[in-house]
Amino acid sequence: MEERPDIDNLKKKLKDENQSGNDGREKDDMLRARLEGEPEWESRKQTLPESKPSVNPDDSLHRPSSEENIPSAAKPAGGSSSEHAAGNYGGEDDEDTGEIETFTRDGKPISVDTFNSSRKTSGKEKRNGAGKDDSSVKKRAAEDKAKAKPKKERKPLKAYLKKPRRVHVYTSLVLLAILMFGVLVWYVFSSASAVKEISISGNSLISDDEIAERLQFAEGDKMFSIDTGRAEENISLLPAIEEVQVERSWWNGVDVNISEYRALGYVTNSGSYYPVLENARVLRGSPAAPKEAPILHYFEGEEFDALVSSLSKIEPSILDGISEIYYRPSEQSSTRIHMFMNDGQEIVADYRTIDSKMNYYIGMRNEIGDSTAGVIDLEIGSSFLPYDSAEAEDIKQGIYETPVQAQYIEDVSGSLGNVKEVLSGFGDGEE
Repeated sequence: MEERPDIDNLKKKLKDENQSGNDGREKDDMLRARLEGEPEWESRKQTLPESKPSVNPDDSLHRPSSEENIPSAAKPAGGSSSEHAAGNYGGEDDEDTGEIETFTRDGKPISVDTFNSSRKTSGKEKRNGAGKDDSSVKKRAAEDKAKAKPKKERKPLKAYLKKPRRVHVYTSLVLLAILMFGVLVWYVFSSASAVKEISISGNSLISDDEIAERLQFAEGDKMFSIDTGRAEENISLLPAIEEVQVERSWWNGVDVNISEYRALGYVTNSGSYYPVLENARVLRGSPAAPKEAPILHYFEGEEFDALVSSLSKIEPSILDGISEIYYRPSEQSSTRIHMFMNDGQEIVADYRTIDSKMNYYIGMRNEIGDSTAGVIDLEIGSSFLPYDSAEAEDIKQGIYETPVQAQYIEDVSGSLGNVKEVLSGFGDGEE
């Protein structure tokens, strides 16, 4: 190994300067960092107070004495050798211009970049050490993973619900179909499907027995065997039925909802009373006591239809107050009628205009008062005639007479009598 007199001189200089004051210590730290290649010397240099380097006469021992001994290539551009040396030993230009120092060995100049070389070596050591640490950590993790038993990942329940297997879906569908078929067979062949209750509502003119007879099924029949459409057709044939609806009430009931025509009056025959409906039909087979409607006398044909049409336009509360209506035609008026009210008043009117005038009857009754009774003439205008007046006496003579039937009614009655005689003759011949 070759001897390095410049290094030996530096070490000797460090020992000499250690014995001096603080200025020597600062230089010792700087020189020691440069010799040992520590990268932290720059940061420690920044923490030290700024001080100008002291000139030591011994520097000439280990630095070139003059610019003549330094080759031109080693001289810095634009400055002397002394300025360059001063800049390398602690001047402010040391941080900006570089950390290259020149030394002499055997009278020849050499350059040493101690800071960069030390920084490169320390960086390599750090990288090598980090690489070793990372590899060791990875090896340990791999060993731990190999030793540990693999854990089975549990799928969430939603994954099975969202994407069920087709086999499970088909199986559940088949089981559901079998179950529904079994329930259907049990319902059909057991008493659970038998009709146990028939509910009839909305009827007042037609009895429950007559409606139940037209249903053509009864309690105990199977729910699936009844024909609701046919039952509705049979019930709708009755003249009093306006609308009917027959529905199954599962699991074993039937509901029959009926809407009837309103009874506007009653006709009498052989001591019985039969309802007269809004559609001008008479329920000959359903006798009933008169209620909420008047009893009609001597009306036939066109007069009957016209009266029923007018009565349908009168308010129900006023219609309920009429007791009886008589057809009283005269030579002067063939459309005159005579009405008796439940409050004791009598009314003479025209059956063609009775609907518009009778709706004002309550107002007229309030003007007359409850204590006065007489005849209200609504045939032409509207006037009240007390019973003791001469006008009332004239009207009474005509309205209490039995009306003469029209000629066509007499012809029809005669024809019916002839038919009865012929039919009776057939019966005698057979005997």
